[in-house]
Amino acid sequence: MSFSRRYSYQERHRQRIKRAAPEFLLAICSLAIDRSPRGRVALLLTAFLVVALVAGGAIAYAAPANSTPEKLGRKFVLSDVGTVDGMAVAKQILIHVKPGVSPKMLEKLNAKAGAKSASSIRKLGIVRVTLGDTDIDEAVRIYKSSGLVEFAEPNYVRRATAFVPNDPLYSQQWGLTKIGMGQAWETAGTTLNPVNVAVLDTGVDATHEDLKGALAMSSVDSSKILGRHFYTDSYGRQLSDDSIQDNAGHGTHISGIIAGRTNNGLGIAGIASAARIMPVKVLDDVGFGDDASIAEGMIWAADNGARVINMSLAGPTPSSTLANAVKYVRNKGMVIVAAIGNEGTSSPSYPAAYEGVIGVGAVDSQDAWVPQSNSGPNVDVVAPGMSILSTFPPAKSSNGQPYEVRSGTSMATGFVSGLASMILSINPALSANRVEGILYVTADDLGATGWDRYYGHGRINASRAVYVGSDNNPPAVTISSPTDGVMVNGPTLAVSASTYDTEGSIALVEFYVNGERVGTDVAPPYECSINASNLHGKSTIRTVAYDNSGNSSSAEVTCYKQTFTDVGISYWAFQDVETLAAFGVITGYPGGMFEPDGLVNRAEFVKMIAESMGLPKKLNYSGYFKDVPNTHWAWPYIEAAYDMGIITGYRDGEFLPDNQIKRVEVTNILLKSGIFPINILGSEFTDVPMSYWGYKPIMSARNAGIVSGYPDNCFRPERALSRAEAARIIKNSLY
Repeated sequence: MSFSRRYSYQERHRQRIKRAAPEFLLAICSLAIDRSPRGRVALLLTAFLVVALVAGGAIAYAAPANSTPEKLGRKFVLSDVGTVDGMAVAKQILIHVKPGVSPKMLEKLNAKAGAKSASSIRKLGIVRVTLGDTDIDEAVRIYKSSGLVEFAEPNYVRRATAFVPNDPLYSQQWGLTKIGMGQAWETAGTTLNPVNVAVLDTGVDATHEDLKGALAMSSVDSSKILGRHFYTDSYGRQLSDDSIQDNAGHGTHISGIIAGRTNNGLGIAGIASAARIMPVKVLDDVGFGDDASIAEGMIWAADNGARVINMSLAGPTPSSTLANAVKYVRNKGMVIVAAIGNEGTSSPSYPAAYEGVIGVGAVDSQDAWVPQSNSGPNVDVVAPGMSILSTFPPAKSSNGQPYEVRSGTSMATGFVSGLASMILSINPALSANRVEGILYVTADDLGATGWDRYYGHGRINASRAVYVGSDNNPPAVTISSPTDGVMVNGPTLAVSASTYDTEGSIALVEFYVNGERVGTDVAPPYECSINASNLHGKSTIRTVAYDNSGNSSSAEVTCYKQTFTDVGISYWAFQDVETLAAFGVITGYPGGMFEPDGLVNRAEFVKMIAESMGLPKKLNYSGYFKDVPNTHWAWPYIEAAYDMGIITGYRDGEFLPDNQIKRVEVTNILLKSGIFPINILGSEFTDVPMSYWGYKPIMSARNAGIVSGYPDNCFRPERALSRAEAARIIKNSLY
């Protein structure tokens, strides 16, 4: 922080008179014109005498020829500053003199307090006095007890409203200015609590000059970085070690955005000075990592003290493993931040799409949405993501320098994680929900009013987010309509919510259907219209209300929509059938019937599993099976499944597409599909001995929770599969 030069009152007074002297003489001369000759001479002599005295005074205070600039006036230096109530003050007091107090009375009071009058704020009637050796508190007491002043108070020193760090590349970090980091740093101050931030990425350059002191260290061995490397070896085994070196640069870049050392005279400035990076290497040197490694990394981070988890990684396919890892981490109170992806699509990206994860999109320096940034219901906030300068391993950078510019939602995610960790460093007691709420309600709304599919709640604003209010009381919210358990019949479903907040400061209300955001309202009445065509079976409608301090609470109701007339909400496979109907995997018969107890043939099951797995239909007929000609309705599915190694025929070259499929055959197809691993542990079914050809797929499917036996511990492997059973098995396998 720098201070402008400040001159003494006397010097400034002389300068003003010198500038005003010509005007003063002109005024005197104009008055003299209207006077008598004798009066005219007297007035002019008086004027010139005054000017001479002023000039003499100015010369008397002029600096010697060899004086330095500092001697021209009194520079404001740190030695002139004291503290009162923990805040910096100049060695001065501001007093408001009562009416009728003469200059002599004030002069005596100043002498008693060991002070001298320095200047005044005329329009406010305030006099500024400078202290000598007198203690500030004692001087204030003397003035207050004198009965001569309305008030006396220290002349507090206030710092610039936007702290500017001395990092030489700070001027190139447009994103920090855009989100108001200068004001945020100023507000946060320097008394911050350390916060561990796990960066699940390609590792970190632990020797980087701008990350020294930014890495979390082991509590057991203070010389060891608190980090871990998770990977799958060539044999498919999950392993881990301490090799956290970043050979790609991506993880180092994200780490610098979050916690690069600020105001250290080197390179760039990171967002959170109190953040400590826990490098969790789950991506390889090209930037790829499997779900098992990512899940292991999340769990390790949560178990080893992380408060924030940054995942600048994304993929289009949902994963139960990742979903369960998110739940585990979230239940331990972690703030989870993930990139929404850079494909420019509106399709969900994971893990950002999971509930409890803050999904982050990217904007440029003009706050414009970046077309490469994915959109959709899982965008929670956006942050700077284009041309972001940050730390980089010199050996991997394009020019051999330890800093490089990168773009994408990965970088934007680092901004949000950095701000989340800064909020926690100010108040470690905040919950993950509260931090998430603060980010939402303090964001700068962009695009359509309120939340939208491109900007989410808006671009994060650090200058507002760090003002963590004292209001810790969450608002109350209830769903006025629909009522719980309602059956949906029309094309739309109207949802309305009622809220109450003791502070009267509701910021917004969000509406969710089965965990997916479908709308937001920022003013009462809080309402949302849901497209009923997107509802299938049992659905949960949830509302979340946020107040202006980021506190939140939720309410939910359940509604039902029945697709088939013969599969009601009390039917044991109701939700399984409705799930497959929602994805278009199954359709009914004329009259709206599903016939759940009807039996499934081999061709029908292959079609269902192929569509559920997203396998494309075969376009060119190959004639693999003599009983599946190109006139058979299911040949594109059967041949596609054959090409993938999911099915085989019989020895005579037949597939028997119209034969009823058996329970054992279903487990064999699922095992070949790679839906679950081989696992034959556990007690056997009475009718499935180890010698049975289907022992391995049946036991593995059972252990994966996809199939179960009957109460008598039999599996009945040769029994034909009903349509309802097929719906449940496929739903358990892929949805």
